[in-house]
Amino acid sequence: MILVMGATGHIGSKITTHLLANGQRVRCVARHFPDKSAFQGAELAQGDANNVSFLTDAMRGCSAVFTLIPPNFSAPEVRFYQNKFGEVIAEAIEEAGIKKVVNLSSVGADLESGTGPVLGLHDQEQRLNEITHADIMHLRPTYFMENLLGGLSTIISMNRYFGTIPGDIPMSMIASRDIAARAAFLLMNPDFKSNNIEYLLGERDLSHEEIIRVLGQAIKKPDLEYVEIPSKEMKNYLIGAGIGEDWADSFLELADSFTNGTITGTITRDKMNTTATSIEEFARTTFLEAYNKALLAESAPKTRPSESRGEARP
Repeated sequence: MILVMGATGHIGSKITTHLLANGQRVRCVARHFPDKSAFQGAELAQGDANNVSFLTDAMRGCSAVFTLIPPNFSAPEVRFYQNKFGEVIAEAIEEAGIKKVVNLSSVGADLESGTGPVLGLHDQEQRLNEITHADIMHLRPTYFMENLLGGLSTIISMNRYFGTIPGDIPMSMIASRDIAARAAFLLMNPDFKSNNIEYLLGERDLSHEEIIRVLGQAIKKPDLEYVEIPSKEMKNYLIGAGIGEDWADSFLELADSFTNGTITGTITRDKMNTTATSIEEFARTTFLEAYNKALLAESAPKTRPSESRGEARP
């Protein structure tokens, strides 16, 4: 049995699909399963993974586990939240006697400062490495291509994508499908011993200007524009979108680490850490599908309050 945390997320859902397609027994952990039919063939463990008793019980009997610390944008302190959740994961691994762990970390997890939310993943790597009976593989992927989906609203309304990273600075990006494929392979072939690290850097480095040009072509908006804005303006936007202030500051620090190159400064791209999915493929599949859904939602009639019950109806 292989356990997958965050099974309804971008990566966990794809890991589950890979494992089931290869005949593996899978136990999926998530707080909610909105569409249980999507996990046909898997065992579902629905509950709060931040509860050590629940997570320990879910892990019992598993030969390998995929772990991650999910974001919680309502948490007032990013690193405190991450460390508390990370402690639960580590305790569950120890209590359940898990021998093989594939842990989702990030580029920059080797650094002790200046990387925003990656600092909590740095702490988690150190924490898991202290578990003597478990062999650990830390996956350190670069910036997710899926993060680009956060700009759909302004792409639709303003034909612009806003960011704080200068548009001409090349950086690596990876599709979550490539992270999931590697994680699934390692879970099915857990030959690693002791504590290990693998970097995953995407298909090639590109600047935001190049990336936005590709996205624009995919959605038939050839004049789509990347606009660099000040950090203060981006912080106000993030907070207005419902993200806590500490998370906003943390994300801006992460963006700065990509801008100044510190987060990837010690990494060299090679055949082993280069992955398959190009930005062009991502644009014409994942991004185009999400864009069309967002466009449809924008054009849909708005709901009105019911006169009789005072609530919205579809």
